[in-house]
Parts: sequence; C-alpha cells; structure tokens
Amino acid sequence: MLYFLTYDYRNIKLIKKITSIVSLLLIIGCGSNSSPSQIEPPQLPEVPDTILPMFNVTPIILEDGVSYYSNACNNPSFQFLIPVNINDDIYTDFIAHFWCDSENPTEISKEDVPDSLIAYVSDGYGNYNIDNVSVFGELYPKLGGASRKYARGDINEDGKDDFAFAMNAEDGRAAYDWETYETNYAYPAVLLSTNSGYEIINIGNKDWGHSVQIKNNEVLFGGHTSQAYKFLNSEWIDISNNYTELSFASFLVFDDYIVNSSRKDSKQGLELVKNNEVISSVMKDEIFKVYFEAWNNSGTGNYEQIGVYEYRNKYYFHGMTSEMCRKDDLIVATINASKPIEGEIIENGHYSESESTPVVLFSFYEIDANQLKEKDISIDGEEINHNFNFFDCLDINKDNNKDIVAQVFSQSWNTQSPNNKGIPKVYINSGINYINLDTSEWPTFSINVDSQGFLFDINRSGTVDLIMYPLKADVSANIEIYTSNRNITD
Repeated sequence: MLYFLTYDYRNIKLIKKITSIVSLLLIIGCGSNSSPSQIEPPQLPEVPDTILPMFNVTPIILEDGVSYYSNACNNPSFQFLIPVNINDDIYTDFIAHFWCDSENPTEISKEDVPDSLIAYVSDGYGNYNIDNVSVFGELYPKLGGASRKYARGDINEDGKDDFAFAMNAEDGRAAYDWETYETNYAYPAVLLSTNSGYEIINIGNKDWGHSVQIKNNEVLFGGHTSQAYKFLNSEWIDISNNYTELSFASFLVFDDYIVNSSRKDSKQGLELVKNNEVISSVMKDEIFKVYFEAWNNSGTGNYEQIGVYEYRNKYYFHGMTSEMCRKDDLIVATINASKPIEGEIIENGHYSESESTPVVLFSFYEIDANQLKEKDISIDGEEINHNFNFFDCLDINKDNNKDIVAQVFSQSWNTQSPNNKGIPKVYINSGINYINLDTSEWPTFSINVDSQGFLFDINRSGTVDLIMYPLKADVSANIEIYTSNRNITD
C-alpha cells in the first residue's frame, strides 16, 4: 500500500491519490478469474487533513519603543496595551501607555508623573511601525500622569472607539493621610477619535482617579470625588450632579443602574444605585481590625487600621471589589485581598504589605426586580493566588457563552504556582459554571521578566491570538503576538 506524504512549514498533509491505483494493482495480481466488482478497495486510516498547533511558533514582534518612552524615563511601568482599529486594514493596531515610577519612593512629591503614549500601526501584512505623529500629531504624546483603568466607547458617535482614563500620580510617593493625599492627584484623560487618529484631552478636576466608565456620550470618573462629563456639540458639559455616587474603587454602568464597590461602617461589598440613591446592596461584615503598613509607606512605621474579612471560610486583609464586567445579564466581579506570606491573621496584629501576598477571588451577581443578588456560580480549578488588575468577559471559543480571561501578573516575587510567564488565566463558560482551561502547552513570553498577557483576534481570522508584554520596560518593552490556527478549545 502506497502513501504519499508532503510537508510544509506547519502542517502534515496526507495525499490520498491511491484508492483507484491500489484497487487496480490488486485486480491485476488476482488473475483473470476475478472481476472488479468482487474486490473491496482497501480501508484507509482516518487521518486529519492538517495537524496544526494552537499557536504559530514564530510570534509577531512589536519592537521596543524605547526612543519614545525614554523621553519620560528609561524604565517605565507598561500599564496598558490597547487593541484598536486605526488604519482599517485587517490587522489590529495598538496604543500603549507607559508611566514612570518614583525615583524617591515613600517620599512626598508634588510633581506630575512623567508618561508616554505609543501608537503601533500595522502595515496590512502583519508588521508594525510606531507612528505617533500621524496618530497623535506629535512625537511624544502623554496623558498627564499614571493611568489606573480605562474604558472604551464611542463618545463622539463617529463609529470609532474612544477611550477614557482614570488618572492619578500614584507612582510610589508617600501618602500618609488626607493632608498628603492630593500629591497623588492628576487630571482625568480622554483619547477622542479624529479622522486620522486621536486627540488627547484632559478634563475636569485633579483627583486620585481609580475607576472610569463610558455611557454613550457621557464619561464617568470615580476618585475621592465623582466627576461626569457629556460630550455634546463638540463641547464637554459638566453633569457631575447626575452621578454623585461613583465608587473610588470600582463601579459598573448597568443600564439605568450604577453598581458600586463600597466600604461603609465596617461593611464592604456592592451597592446598587439608581438616580443617585442606593436601592439595594450585598455587603459583608468586618470580622476584626489589624494595623497595616501599605507598600508606599514601607519602612516608615506609618500603620493604619484596616478591616479583615472572611471569604470562603478564610480571613483576608481588605477584600474589596476592584473590577467588574457585564456578561449579558450577569455581573462578574473580582475581590482583591491579601494574606500573610507566613502565619495567620490575628486581631490587632501589625502587618506590612511587603510581607503579604495578593489573592483575587471571582464573585457573581444579578439584578432582579431592583434588587442586587449574589449568584452561586463556581469556577472549577480557580487559582486565587494569581494577582491581576484586569479581566475580560469575552466569548473566546465562539459557543455563544462569554468566558473569563484574567490578565494575571507573572511576577518572580509572587508565590503563585504555576507562574504563567505572560499567559492569561482562562476560565471557559460551560453554561453552568466555569472551567480552568489547560494552557500548559501555550507559548510563554520569551523574555525572562515580569509580564502579562491577554487574548484578542488581531487578524480577523475568527480565533483569538495571544498577546504578551512586560510589566516594566527596564529590560525590554518588546511585545509578542502569537497568532492562532484554530479555536481555543479545539
């Protein structure tokens, strides 16, 4: 029996030009007493036409933009890599934001945090060039501080994505009390789309911004005070009186509601707000208090009392909801907490953030008849020791169920196991609960530095690709994109 095999770069093809040939050879070998109708053709094994890896071996590289961010500093934090369509070819473009950490951490500073924006624009063939001048109109654009979160929407209703950023100056400088908190303030920022790129706009009042949402042509910012602005007839109108209850930690726009992360009177959890009034809540009682030295006060002896809360039968420092997304009619939230690296949490004990390790737990909620209710939904194999700020609610395997993709930090100092080395944590929606997807065979970030990653279909192939980049640019700010060959769960 004859098989003809051909090989190319990524796949193996089985050419089945043999059925009729083998049949003919068998007929000849059997003599003249046999007829073709009496001879069965050989049964060929079932072999797939192609065998492809999940991701291509060679990544697309977006080169380190050091000549652009070095205008701010040489080793900035790499806060965001935002996928965006700038030039309308089949490849997704990217906007990156870098900001500089304090050169004198734990000391008071009133200077703005130096920062830098970089636009990576595709050439239509899978290559990328930095083109700040065409996109932003200048070589060294900046937002005006450290960014904490961003929101995507179409503020000016031109069919293009716009972005709003919660901004602050939290670069490691000290913040002991209310008298020094304002040193961490910065102006909110917006990237508003134009014909060729983006206009950078700073609006409102300086604040210690941590949360932001876009609702149609309205931009909402949460900080020590709530700010909101409507973009109408090319002007920004202050509508902050319409949104007086926007959480500093995290909030979510949900139709006519605001879902707020809240800590009040030794309780914390989520509140449901409508027309500036709290109409429902799901809150957890504080168990006891301890004394805690925050990371930006490390070594100063400046302790503050914080609450300890119980989650899943264990005690944790803080444990406040830090991020939310809407998944159809479900609210998915992360509870960011921490625990001592060694020992237990004891009432009135003294602890330092530098001697603790982060914990992130997922929780789920719904709104039913103006009531906020927690849902009993589990994640099989949830890895709570991974630390991360952001996650996406996306249908990554095209089964009409939105999954969860957490952009976990792969940090050498973290005791998380395993260290993902740039790979996001993926929880697949089974329709009933979530399942931890095995990503052990995925490519990892090639540079041995702290990193993170996310999934996005950058070439409109219908399957998501793996994008990874460093947390800081002190070694390299190269970005690696591994394009996919098939569905993520195939």
